[in-house]
Amino acid sequence: MNEQQQAAVAIIGYGTAGVNAAIALRRFGYAGVIRVFSDTNTLPYSPILTSYYAGGQKTYDECFPWSAEELAELDLEVVQDCPVTSLDVAGHALHTPKGDFAYSKCVIATGATPMCYGFPQVEGGSYEPLVLRSMDDAERLKGVLEDDSCKRVLVSGASMVALKTLEACLNRGKQVTLVGMNPHVLDFNALPQAAERFERGLLGYGVELRLGQTIAAVERVAREGADAADGGRDWQLKVTFSGGDVDYFDEISVSHGMKCNLDFVEPGTLEIDRALVVDEFMCTSDPDVYAAGDVAQATELISGQKRIVGIWKNAALQGECAGRAIACELAGAEPTAEGAFKGSISMNTIAVKDTLFISAGTMEVTPERRVEVRETDDMTVLYIFEPLPEGGERLVGFNLVCDHDEEGSRAYDTGAMLTLRIEAACR
Repeated sequence: MNEQQQAAVAIIGYGTAGVNAAIALRRFGYAGVIRVFSDTNTLPYSPILTSYYAGGQKTYDECFPWSAEELAELDLEVVQDCPVTSLDVAGHALHTPKGDFAYSKCVIATGATPMCYGFPQVEGGSYEPLVLRSMDDAERLKGVLEDDSCKRVLVSGASMVALKTLEACLNRGKQVTLVGMNPHVLDFNALPQAAERFERGLLGYGVELRLGQTIAAVERVAREGADAADGGRDWQLKVTFSGGDVDYFDEISVSHGMKCNLDFVEPGTLEIDRALVVDEFMCTSDPDVYAAGDVAQATELISGQKRIVGIWKNAALQGECAGRAIACELAGAEPTAEGAFKGSISMNTIAVKDTLFISAGTMEVTPERRVEVRETDDMTVLYIFEPLPEGGERLVGFNLVCDHDEEGSRAYDTGAMLTLRIEAACR
């Protein structure tokens, strides 16, 4: 390892958290080497846009927030197709398939990977279910949805990712069934009354809902009357549901949660709970290692606890905070409170076709908290209030479901106002 390597700030991961860390390092005066390790050979992309690409609403180029020219201005040394296999905290080194690299400071921003927990082994032949996170995942989903011989898709899971996959299928003209183990869609993000209104929208688009069920078995079977010679599919997937019903599909997409990409961190070297536990400057238990985005467990404002809040805005702010703190330290100064991460609340916005859902804050309804429902012909808003020790109460969460998705509408204005109200009450 040469002197240049020893002076480098390493950023593991080339998504929004990593890029914003690099931007902050330069903005706050660090002029040394920034070495970025990416497990792909593409520019940084937005995972939240991948469903729009698969469904035909975005072009490939529109999934990339930064141009090559903008990134070149940061003067980064990007090591592509090079996942970090091991982090040597004591030796200040990263081990990779392309060799070992030293670092002075390190930002871990490796994001998360979709998991298929609970999906059964497929009988009768090989089959890998569709998932959605990376551009490679989106390319595979896009290819499937552009195939005219694929007519019926089963989406397993009821999360935001599952619903955006479902929308991509609808936009490509597919028949969609959604199966989920919970009684409602929008896992952990919606109260029942809000979820029910959203479900009515899905039913109106022809989606079949199998809620409170799971996939018990999958078998790859021959398609009756199919002829592979004509380019069509000669197989299909026979699915047995937990309730005993059997149905047939051309493809299955699975959205059963995410796993933090931290396999390269040796157990015991850094404090890990559900993710890397960080302080207000995104520093881990090692003073030279920082974390941002889906791999960081930082302060959640309503509970006051360290939690993962896996949203795009959060990753950007945390990356910026880490980069700023490192630039300050390498300049011989202490990070200031002005640059600290202020904490976050969970925020989500999703639309399937014309049905809009917005939420922010906590969805944990305790005996002490009060839920208020306000409903109009086209919109339902649920408010969660929490009593204050000195009297009165504060807004700690809300759900909004509207039958129309229109930018700049009353629904979006209401969601923005309520989100700001929660943030103000928590600071």
